[in-house]
Amino acid sequence: MITCTKCGAKNSDETLACARCGNKLQSSRRAAPGPDAMDSPLEPFRHEGVPGDLMRSLKRMLEAWAYALLLGGVAAACIVYKIWWPLYPTVALIALLLWLRRV
Repeated sequence: MITCTKCGAKNSDETLACARCGNKLQSSRRAAPGPDAMDSPLEPFRHEGVPGDLMRSLKRMLEAWAYALLLGGVAAACIVYKIWWPLYPTVALIALLLWLRRV
């Protein structure tokens, strides 16, 4: 039986959280290492890096956000200076870039 350190409730050995309060239980028992665990050396850690498809997705999202920020900046400048003509070629240019880059 494991006693909860928060509320003092008794819980079974297999329980990971207290049934009464939900606190994480910590068992005092430790698993004994196997006989072959001491003989085999540890494998070195090999970092695989970010997967290629995830990296491509991140780059596409970053590019899309850059286009959105560019459009927002031009729109804010148009509002401040009360001239609207720069907004039209900017929208056309960003649309063309998005279509060509398939973002």
